[in-house]
Amino acid sequence: MPPLPLDELVADPVEAVEKLAQQEGQAGIPHPKIPLPRDLYGEGRINSAGLDLANEHRLASLSSALLSNAMQKWQAKPVLEQPVADGEMTPVINPAEPKDIVGWGREATESEVEQALQNAVNQAPVWFATPPQERAAILQRAAVLMEDQMQQLIGLLVREAGKTFSNAIAEVREAVDFLHYYAGQVRDDFDNETHRPLGPVVCISPWNFPLAIFTGQIAAALAAGNSVLAKPAEQTSLIAAPGHCHFAGSGRSAGRRATVAGTGRNRRRPAYRRCACTRRDVYRFHGGRDVVAAQHRHAS
Repeated sequence: MPPLPLDELVADPVEAVEKLAQQEGQAGIPHPKIPLPRDLYGEGRINSAGLDLANEHRLASLSSALLSNAMQKWQAKPVLEQPVADGEMTPVINPAEPKDIVGWGREATESEVEQALQNAVNQAPVWFATPPQERAAILQRAAVLMEDQMQQLIGLLVREAGKTFSNAIAEVREAVDFLHYYAGQVRDDFDNETHRPLGPVVCISPWNFPLAIFTGQIAAALAAGNSVLAKPAEQTSLIAAPGHCHFAGSGRSAGRRATVAGTGRNRRRPAYRRCACTRRDVYRFHGGRDVVAAQHRHAS
């Protein structure tokens, strides 16, 4: 290959773009074969929005959001159809800063777990009768709500789960993508006459992806017409509260079909064992082998 002339090597790229713009009649025309990030998946679904951490203004905005988040004391408790009492709340500590109390949470009582199970059974026929297109629209609205609150969710993930900004951004984006993905699946391919639900679904999510997997498990089950009983990890129960609110805010019916109860510490209690073994048809679990082994023994 012959060497390039020096004047081409040191040419001003701005001038090159301006010359090209004169030829095309417009500056910065996108290549027709290269989709923008938002349109990465074509007509199937939109891509989740990201944040540019190389942008100083964006970093300043995130830092401000984190400071604002630190002023808010989050609470997590069982979410049922009926109001529940605060009960005995225990502090949730920032794993990276022991002096930072992120919020307060409490476990579900045995009676609350029983009620949550009964709610899931009672609501199953009603939710299944909802047209798949309506279920898809609800999930898409939940995705919009979650994306609108991205910075708030990032702040909570950083404080409660010890995530970095980049990991927290990826976590929220994955949760949003799950909602859009499952909405697209049922919107185009599902029919209540040919695609029957499996029944009440128990979803147990882990601490390392406390929003993404929590959201993905619930979204998949709700999209397919199942009612849900969801349990976040004991280490990251606070992030489940706004996670559930996005389902409730996207449609009252979705919030009623997705019930949140309990934490990981309940695994040795009779109510928790019943959660895994009775009045449920599907059990979705992400977590440690000791817990899944215990659940397998009780479910066998």
